[in-house]
Amino acid sequence: MARLTSLHRSSSSSSEWDADAEQAKLIWRMYMVTAANYLDSMVNPIESQRSRGARWFVPFGLVLIPLWVSLVNKAVPEPYLDEVFHVPQAQAYWAHKWSQWDPKLTTPPGLYLCSYILFSVVLLLRGSPTKLTPDVLRMTNVGATSVIFPWRLQKLSDTIHRTMNTRPVGANLNHTVLNICLFPPLFFFSGLYYTDILALLVVVETYNWDLKRDAERDPEAAPRNRIWETLGFLAFALAALVCRQTNIFWVSVFLGGLQVVRKIRKSATPCQSSKVLTIVKQSQQNEVYDPLVSEASLEDYYKTAISLAAVGLRKPLTILVSVVPHLIVLGVFGAFVLWNNGVVLGHKEFHSAGIHLAQMLYIWPYFAFFSWPLFVIPLVNILAFKPLPKSLDLGLPPKQRNYPKLKAALIVIPLMLTVVHFNTIVHPFTLADNRHYVFYVFRILLCHPAVKYAAVPIYFICGWVVLSAFGFTTLQRPPKTLRVQQSAPAAPPAPAPAPAAKESNTTSSPARKPAQAHQQPPKGAKRPNRPNRKNDKKVEKTEKTAPVSDPHGPEVLAKVQQHILTRQKELPEPPRASFVLIWLAATALSLITAPLVEPRYFIIPWVMWRVHLPPLPCLLRDRETRPRTEEAKRRADFIINAPKFVETAWFLIINLITGYVFLYKGFEWPQEPGKVQRFMW
Repeated sequence: MARLTSLHRSSSSSSEWDADAEQAKLIWRMYMVTAANYLDSMVNPIESQRSRGARWFVPFGLVLIPLWVSLVNKAVPEPYLDEVFHVPQAQAYWAHKWSQWDPKLTTPPGLYLCSYILFSVVLLLRGSPTKLTPDVLRMTNVGATSVIFPWRLQKLSDTIHRTMNTRPVGANLNHTVLNICLFPPLFFFSGLYYTDILALLVVVETYNWDLKRDAERDPEAAPRNRIWETLGFLAFALAALVCRQTNIFWVSVFLGGLQVVRKIRKSATPCQSSKVLTIVKQSQQNEVYDPLVSEASLEDYYKTAISLAAVGLRKPLTILVSVVPHLIVLGVFGAFVLWNNGVVLGHKEFHSAGIHLAQMLYIWPYFAFFSWPLFVIPLVNILAFKPLPKSLDLGLPPKQRNYPKLKAALIVIPLMLTVVHFNTIVHPFTLADNRHYVFYVFRILLCHPAVKYAAVPIYFICGWVVLSAFGFTTLQRPPKTLRVQQSAPAAPPAPAPAPAAKESNTTSSPARKPAQAHQQPPKGAKRPNRPNRKNDKKVEKTEKTAPVSDPHGPEVLAKVQQHILTRQKELPEPPRASFVLIWLAATALSLITAPLVEPRYFIIPWVMWRVHLPPLPCLLRDRETRPRTEEAKRRADFIINAPKFVETAWFLIINLITGYVFLYKGFEWPQEPGKVQRFMW
């Protein structure tokens, strides 16, 4: 600024002033283009005509589920494995034998009640079925997985990612929803009469009602709407418990924890310090420390937990009121446990609750095995030692391009080794049934005492990748070029008035117009005609607005920056450390209480992880220069969607192999000759 002032006062001010003005205009244009591209790429992701047309084919991918169940019904017409218990119980309810209960069933009767209601309606409308055979009962999960679940999951995804889904009904579903429905364990059990599908569906719907209950709305309509939506939440939350007991950790702990964090963050301001003592001190000023996952280290999760607890303790009554519905559900579950004298209904000697911490180690390779297509391009950007080609460069900020820190490894790996040594539990069912893939995994882990310890680094690396995936995004904050710094070049002062001959120049700058505007006609002289009066008003208007609308001034830059920050609040926010803590807590509680390791127990944790992943980032070149031509859009669209297409292909390959083996590669046990045994998850 001082340099510009001195230039203005110098004899050569005219040429240098023009150069600085041109430079200011260039900076302004770069600023506006960068801001426009940033917001445009965030609000309207790059999309080609091919991508828009491909949406219509997403629902057709769900046709694979009815095709799968038709093949199962043809090859396996009789109840198989756990269906031996589920099918007769559903048939007993269909015969109105409500007091009949198989003591080997461990879960509540939600699935059987749902089938009774569903097929009672179908019977009323069509006159059939009159008998619930296995193939008829399997249609319960088929309808849930191929119709209701995608619809409600799409609603949940739109709410989480703040998407306004205005597409036609036929193209309403997105690719992520299709991939979740094709998730191999979920897809496999959609063709059998198991409880997992319905348990997941009710949790998703409970989540929808909880988000609806928390949404901002018209204050006048809020009381009535909130009562209705709270009752809807309670109804679906209790229904979730009727389907499976471990759902309590998702509808009460997970959703309740998210509700608390939303309540705290709605009234609190961000804490800028990362020192523990300062975080605790600033919590008294209603400041909360909750960094983005992409910027968080291991210590930040510990600090986030302390900050949330400290801020929450300042207003315990407000927090308590916000989670009253979740506490009601928790109280109902506690009453059930007391009445039942345990969590599971039957077979208590083999399904008693305990502490099985190793479950939280097995989950990371499970996630990495199925979801590796989503990790490849971001990991290449993180692990690359040399500058990447433009065709792979995502432009991740430096904080996201970090390896697992040594301090984290020195803390976490010893804890994992301790869990492996003291808490590796092998359930009798695991090694007694060679029809499950888990049987062969444990055969590998137990083939030598050192193998289970050698697997710990794999657990650690997979865990780091899975949690880091929450930060594989560029939806964080505007680029540095968008920030208005105190030292940013401001508009230089107006030059001294030019001679009168130059003042009459129609191209004079706004800074010179005030001198003309204040020139009044002599007393007694004729007032200017009508056109001149309009011109005078225009000049006066220009005089009033010129200082505010200066396109090079810091005030305008600050207003544009404020507008950008306001728009950012409407954009989807990547997950923060608080979400990871709550998700880990719910996952741990739902898994470590189960002594048996089964892939279907990990379905709900995986779905919640997958639906909360931020949108995959586009290349840096496509954010800096928005693609305009259809060819450029196709190229950018391919990069964004390639991981999801690879994920689809990967899931289809797994489903094809596991489905073929299940249907056509049966075998016999010597102790049960003539009975076909089949491999399954």
